[in-house]
Amino acid sequence: MDQGTSKPELEGVRDSAPGTYSGYGGVSPTDTAAFAPRCLSIDLEVGRDDAQIHRFAAVRGDTGESFHFRGGDLNAGLAKLDRLADGVAFVVGHNLIDFDAKYLAASDSDLRLLHLPQVDTLRLNPLAFPRNPYHHLVKHYQDGQLKHGSRNDPELDARLTLGVLRDQHQAF
Repeated sequence: MDQGTSKPELEGVRDSAPGTYSGYGGVSPTDTAAFAPRCLSIDLEVGRDDAQIHRFAAVRGDTGESFHFRGGDLNAGLAKLDRLADGVAFVVGHNLIDFDAKYLAASDSDLRLLHLPQVDTLRLNPLAFPRNPYHHLVKHYQDGQLKHGSRNDPELDARLTLGVLRDQHQAF
């Protein structure tokens, strides 16, 4: 899948119904078909040395439509991200408030999506799971890889965040 807006074309991902992302984080078609929030899940990859956005991805919770920026013209990529957010009720991310939103605002403070309500699954975890407030995304796609040298996948992380949001919704 090249840069651009598209339907998911990843192994283990189903796009037959909104919100059905089987194979990631224990999400199954049965329990997610009814959970399709009108939101945009975002994940950024930022350079440790230069503190610049290098890659990002976003997935709509209601349609499954996604966008993956893999480098190039950041301003054009952010404009596409902003268009993908048209019509959503809120933006969601894992550590969205303290990380992703700050880098997005520093890169383009005029993004309309920055004015939408922000839901941070990292902050909701202790409320949803007080006995087991896990604080990181469980990235099974990295199993078997050396964590230090493994490469994150922002699109999969955005989908995992939707799964975490679904789990939190069920807990409440």
